[in-house]
Amino acid sequence: MRRPRVPRTGLALWILLASFACTRAAGPFEDAPVVLVSIDTLRSDRVGCYGYAKAKTPVLDALAREGVLFEDAFSHCPLTLPAHASLFTGLLPPAHGVRDDLGFTLDAKHRTLARRFSEKGYATGGAVSTHVLRRASGIAEGFALWDDSFETGAAVEATGERQRDGAVAAEAVARFVEAEGGRRFFAFLHLYEPHTPYAPPEAHRRHADPYDGEVAYADELVGRFIARLRSAGAYDRALIAVTSDHGEGLMDHGEQEHGFFLYREAVQVPLILRLPGGRKAGTRVAGVAGHADLAATLLDLAGIAPDGMDGVSLRGAIESGRTLARPVYAETFYPRHHFGWSELVSATEERYRFIRAPRSELYDRVRDPREQRDLAATRREAVAALDGWLEQKAQLAAARDASVAPPDPKDKLAVYAMYRHAIERRHEGRLDEALAGLRAVVADSPGLLDAWQALGTIYARQGREREALASFDAIVRQDPTNAEAHIALARLHTLAGRRNRADRHAQLASETEPGRGFETLAQMRLEQDRPAEAAAYARQSLAADPERVMSRFVLATTERRAGRYEAAASQYRRGIESASRQQGPVVPGLHAGLAGCLVRLGQDAEAEAEFRQEIALDPRSREARIGLGRLFRSQRRDAEARDALAGIVTANPRAGADEYVVVARTLARLGDVEASRDWARRGHALYPGDARLR
Repeated sequence: MRRPRVPRTGLALWILLASFACTRAAGPFEDAPVVLVSIDTLRSDRVGCYGYAKAKTPVLDALAREGVLFEDAFSHCPLTLPAHASLFTGLLPPAHGVRDDLGFTLDAKHRTLARRFSEKGYATGGAVSTHVLRRASGIAEGFALWDDSFETGAAVEATGERQRDGAVAAEAVARFVEAEGGRRFFAFLHLYEPHTPYAPPEAHRRHADPYDGEVAYADELVGRFIARLRSAGAYDRALIAVTSDHGEGLMDHGEQEHGFFLYREAVQVPLILRLPGGRKAGTRVAGVAGHADLAATLLDLAGIAPDGMDGVSLRGAIESGRTLARPVYAETFYPRHHFGWSELVSATEERYRFIRAPRSELYDRVRDPREQRDLAATRREAVAALDGWLEQKAQLAAARDASVAPPDPKDKLAVYAMYRHAIERRHEGRLDEALAGLRAVVADSPGLLDAWQALGTIYARQGREREALASFDAIVRQDPTNAEAHIALARLHTLAGRRNRADRHAQLASETEPGRGFETLAQMRLEQDRPAEAAAYARQSLAADPERVMSRFVLATTERRAGRYEAAASQYRRGIESASRQQGPVVPGLHAGLAGCLVRLGQDAEAEAEFRQEIALDPRSREARIGLGRLFRSQRRDAEARDALAGIVTANPRAGADEYVVVARTLARLGDVEASRDWARRGHALYPGDARLR
């Protein structure tokens, strides 16, 4: 049967309507929600829509078909915190001042995307998957909701290695979106996949390269989140951007991870924009662009002026298919801050990539996209032009001590490999091998502060105080602002009774990391029975970082000792809430302290529950078992009182004479003479020489 003929005018109208979404102007979209997704450590050349045949990224590929793909997008730094600082402020690292993941915070004077959107009436919410982006880093400025719950612990806090499954962050942002209904919002989702360790879930372990499996899982998580946007009715009306903070070395130039070099694999990232209604679907934009440009673009597309930014809006590029001809800046101070080697800065334009180093490099991006042939010696005009541009952008004269010629990182790859090997031995518990490797590393490169930190930590755990002190002292001699080393020295000097030295190091730590530094001082003052000073330092710590659990504990304890039980209970509860969000090591006494306050307030049932919670977390807790025993005895629940106190011995595999003495004496104070004598007899049988048990 012949199909009915479509009149030419009808056919023309059909073609016009079909292409309407593609040809309409790229904004502004003043009523659109704005969604920004950052996939940590994702190289653009490992995504299907960027040409990677082995990729399993159907969600990102579909998003690119529905949106706008930028072919040559670059990060300004291959480190998470500096990269996100640029992404959020539209400023280059020399302008916003965040040059590393550790030891830096984003100053509140810099207006973030969240603050700018909030000022225009948008609801703001975000969730992250790495401790590096915790609220205390300053990156959450302007967000009403910022979900950043992670495990705690001094060793992890020092390295910034805390992370969580991206599914947790995706769920938090999805709930935020759903709660906003039809209102305008700015939502930020950060996924830590595919960052190391490359350990994808079972469904994605079929990939030959586990990195690709992690990428596939990240793609799945983006798909889950998009599904929630659809179900909330927000997807089609939203402005959605997906990018990565930086790439990953994968040994292309001798670096497995990132931060050390500025080769394209470390800084070239995907950038996909889906405009409301699918406008400009299928558009590919040529030419280089940076994260600072994305910040300006999101504001411009939302009808907000992107003033005061280093980046420029790419809205015109979406229309024309090509970005403006201007270089993109990138830097890494990681080799300098952690190894004592030279920082690197780079300029990327459409034809060339220039990396300024002690031995600078130039690559032809068109003929040598994998950057294997250095042309710096033969293309001197290009080198001079890009080097001059970098000199102006990077403010290198102020950043570098001209009297010192630090090594070029690429000349130290063998030492870097030796360091990584030593750290792996440490994680495996092979401490003697780790120490030998680390000593060899610092002998070659005494400025490698991370190696000194690892040495000091191992020595401290082994009780080798002299070597530990020497290791941490080596750090602060080279970096007087290193808070982690100062805190370690404060703890060592406290244990040795050298209070003045401990005080000095804790004070110095508080200058760069006030949350941790003031918390250390608060603990020291509490141990010295100087409650007023302890409370003051705890408040300063909490002002810098409201999630400091130990600071909350110190403040609660000072209130309790002063007899202000209502105030103390409030602080204990807030500490418990923070601890539950961080899911980390137990802070002893939080629940027991609250229980003690509740007993004083006549809330016996609630007190019993808190004592039991403390025991569940720490079965050997003397404070909780003694408190529970007293509570039961006051209620004439004598058998339960005896059982609670017995746990001081029975729940402790290393129980000795001291534990038997505590049980016997506590029972005696409670008037249970018979049980007291029984425990004294048991202890005497095991420790006949201990006069306390006679």
